[in-house]
Amino acid sequence: MRDGRLLGILAALTAISIWAGWQIATRHSASTSLTPFDLAFLRYGVASLLLAPVLLRNGLLPRKANPWTIAAMVAGAGLPFGLVAMAGARLAPVAHMGAIMPTTVPMFVMLLGALWFGERATRVHLVGFALILAGVAAIIGPSLGDAAGSWRGDLLFVCGGALWAVYTFGIRQSGLTGWQAAAVLNAWSFLLLLPIWYLSGDSGFLTAPWQELAMQVLWQGVLSGVVGIAAYSLAVRRLGVTVAAAFSALVPAMSSFGGMLLLGERLTPLAIGALVLVTAGFLFASGAVGALAGVGRRRG
Repeated sequence: MRDGRLLGILAALTAISIWAGWQIATRHSASTSLTPFDLAFLRYGVASLLLAPVLLRNGLLPRKANPWTIAAMVAGAGLPFGLVAMAGARLAPVAHMGAIMPTTVPMFVMLLGALWFGERATRVHLVGFALILAGVAAIIGPSLGDAAGSWRGDLLFVCGGALWAVYTFGIRQSGLTGWQAAAVLNAWSFLLLLPIWYLSGDSGFLTAPWQELAMQVLWQGVLSGVVGIAAYSLAVRRLGVTVAAAFSALVPAMSSFGGMLLLGERLTPLAIGALVLVTAGFLFASGAVGALAGVGRRRG
């Protein structure tokens, strides 16, 4: 039992490390000739190739999943999400990406649940939402007068959080495993991307250094597209959804300090304060605080 829990913890740490690394790698691409379309090509093309055996067994439209559910999944975690996140990374620091995008997901999940399924937020959830909104406001506020327009990237990250919430509902309704969902949404995203990428005529593949291309293939396609999904799925099986999700609260800090150390981005006292707010808010809004408190009461 302990070995299984330890394996789950290691899997969760692997998954969040990959997510943080993906954000840093995506932000790094802003200093190269690679475009968001190029990154999406590597992200969904490489992942589709690696997951081809799974796709061949289940097809582009698995029988157990409704086509509209597949569409929601592709929109929420496939091409639209990828382009929004990658475009935002060209405008705003990785600290903003790590702090805004993952932490706003539970807020949008609860909002969509209230609109479509009549779900109600608890007081704990509301505390979390208030902390997240305060943290996001502290991040976006100072950038409104920024000549570089990083606030536009921040708004794209908010949109990314909303899209991932749509994916969350889609995967719940689909009945697909993590591997099946990954194979389907990557394949559809790649098929949708090909004509857009070709018609845009905007690509930096020919001028990008091979080292940059190799790094992006690794982070976009292999680690984020395949290994991260497998690791998180294992963490959920070993630890449960709530505990596995709680580890995601480490992503903002890992992304922010990774951006500072690896990309030379500046982390101001205000940014650190906002980071604390959104991380605490995520723990409340995701239900992790309530779940851990319940475990503590049962042990006591």
